[in-house]
Amino acid sequence: MRLYALVCLALVSTRIIAETNSPPKNQPYQLEAIVVRAPRVDAMVTPLGKEELLDDSRNLNAGHVADRIPGISSACASVDTPEPVVRGLGWERVTTQIDFLPIYGSCPARMDPPTVYLSPESIENLVIVKGLPSVTYGSGGTGGRVMAQSVPHAAAPAQNGATGHAGFTWNGGRDGYSTQAGGKIGNGTLEAGASFNAIDFGDYESGGGKTVPGENRSYGGGANLRWTPTANSGYWINWNTHRIDHLDYPALPMDATEVDAHTFTFGSRHESLGDALEAIEWQAGYSTIDHVMDNSQKPNRGTMEAEAVTESRTLGLRMETDWTFNPDTDWSIGVDTHYLTRDALRTRYMVTPDKTFQDPIWPDASQGQAGVFAERTSQLAHDSRLRLGLRIDGVFSAIGKGDEPLDPPTSSIAPTVRDAYAYYYGDDALDTDRNELTTAGNALWEIPQGDNLLWFAGAGWMQRAASVTERFYSFAPAPGGYLVGNPSLDPETKAEFNTGAELHGGWLQLGAHLYCAYVWNYILETGIATDDVNGDGTDDLIRGFVNTDALLAGGELEGRINLSQSWSIPFAMAYVRGRNVSDDRDLPLIPPFNGHVGIRWEWEKSVRPWAEAMLRAASRQERIDPQFPETETPGYQVVDLRGGIQLPAGFSLEAGIGNLFDQDYAEHLNRTAALPAGDLAQGEKIPMPGRYFYAAVNWAM
Repeated sequence: MRLYALVCLALVSTRIIAETNSPPKNQPYQLEAIVVRAPRVDAMVTPLGKEELLDDSRNLNAGHVADRIPGISSACASVDTPEPVVRGLGWERVTTQIDFLPIYGSCPARMDPPTVYLSPESIENLVIVKGLPSVTYGSGGTGGRVMAQSVPHAAAPAQNGATGHAGFTWNGGRDGYSTQAGGKIGNGTLEAGASFNAIDFGDYESGGGKTVPGENRSYGGGANLRWTPTANSGYWINWNTHRIDHLDYPALPMDATEVDAHTFTFGSRHESLGDALEAIEWQAGYSTIDHVMDNSQKPNRGTMEAEAVTESRTLGLRMETDWTFNPDTDWSIGVDTHYLTRDALRTRYMVTPDKTFQDPIWPDASQGQAGVFAERTSQLAHDSRLRLGLRIDGVFSAIGKGDEPLDPPTSSIAPTVRDAYAYYYGDDALDTDRNELTTAGNALWEIPQGDNLLWFAGAGWMQRAASVTERFYSFAPAPGGYLVGNPSLDPETKAEFNTGAELHGGWLQLGAHLYCAYVWNYILETGIATDDVNGDGTDDLIRGFVNTDALLAGGELEGRINLSQSWSIPFAMAYVRGRNVSDDRDLPLIPPFNGHVGIRWEWEKSVRPWAEAMLRAASRQERIDPQFPETETPGYQVVDLRGGIQLPAGFSLEAGIGNLFDQDYAEHLNRTAALPAGDLAQGEKIPMPGRYFYAAVNWAM
């Protein structure tokens, strides 16, 4: 009976922010098409173009945009920095990249998921990968990928003319604004573009009337240049920057006070090179993120003054060749590599007894990857398509400060960084230099049935080496107690099966996906010990990382019923179940059953008015892992309204009410307050905003 109720709820509920799931306001609805490099659909990915990226003026970054996709949830330490969780797998299992280059946040406590640094106006499209990714995308990514593209096709003709867009949004719930602008100009051979964004938000109130710290002062921009000297070649260069002056994190013991992120990518593509060689493409890039955070606005400032200075650097290179040996078969063969360094030092000045301590949280850590890949795509009988791919990667990881001494209180357990690893994980953890070989491969079969229906099935595996934080986090205080990395972790190995169908009918668009994945050596963050580290007579919780086996299964359903030319009903649902097979308990951080249903009206005459009402909801999450630890989260039902009109000269107006009935709710994956913050008590889950009004004016040419 309970399962039946949940299924019914899925037809009238959502976890994704439903407004962003609506189609561009001036375009007829299309179910999210799924195509990347291949000439036809690829059922494993969802690309969002420029209009979809800018469709909801409240989308501040790629994390908000990704949150619209069924099967993707968000974990928040701050409401403005959602971290994508794909089918129950999050953190660095979900690779974020701009063009080919993986980018990594610079906060060991995951304050800055890298999607925060990708704003909608600064990229051309966003490709979301939920399952069985093409091996050409890169290594790792056992949870999925969020891929921002600055240049979707380098050899395509350069723009001839000018385009531009701008928008200003006032958010009454935050007593502040966000603004963005971008444009591009070209002469058919050379094109140049630029973009800018800024945010100035204050705190917000939850549906329960509690003030939640949410101050956000940030801005960014970008520029790109592309040259197409011939019809079959193109060169490009792209630069993105993002600056945070202050960002409140109620779930963490510190706030961001100064963050600078810069990403630089460039490359070229050359096509029609011979009878068999179709194209050569190369790309290179560099990313730097410098991060400063402190507790100047936290309630414990009177007894301790803390500041952390962290950095993340990524350098990468990729080359791919495309071959056609016969008319029905395409090959992509290439190599890619990237090198990541992370360093973080936290300083704690204790007012009493007037002493300063330091924690080398990331002890000069580095991780490099180099891989080769090959993928074959064949057109078969009846227009079906078979994709086969294989890649092999070498991954090496190391730290430069393994002998760095630990300061109190952790020095009571072990004298150095490396000794602390061994204390909790055994002598194998003394060897902090690791060299590993990982592989990935998959097969995807797509079978069209007529012009409107596509069936698909796929199976494969992929491996991911432990991340820098999982492997090398130096034993130190962390939210909820203490945390220590595990250098002896084995790579995750995920075997996955996907199947489903896509229907594009006249009155009904429907997409259904089912999946099942088994993960050997799943890297689980959990409580591993208790020790009285600080000598106060009470045992402290020590959290760390261990390998276990896990099983995940679920599915997504989304679509739209077109009642008439003006009226339609969008809907979606998603469910995932995760089990720790080795310990026979639930996996932590698994989103609950969720979905949405709405009604939308559009009129293609006069000022093209449109309006939308959406109900989004999630069931109660009772399947939790107390050893993580985590607690149950109540379900919710929230109604949102929005609408707009077109004005002359390319202007448009949009307005809406979020959380119409002022419901008090929190997402299950939201983190808990590390300290009392605003009206929140320590340990209280960060709530979402209550009822608020917003209005936006947009312009496009």
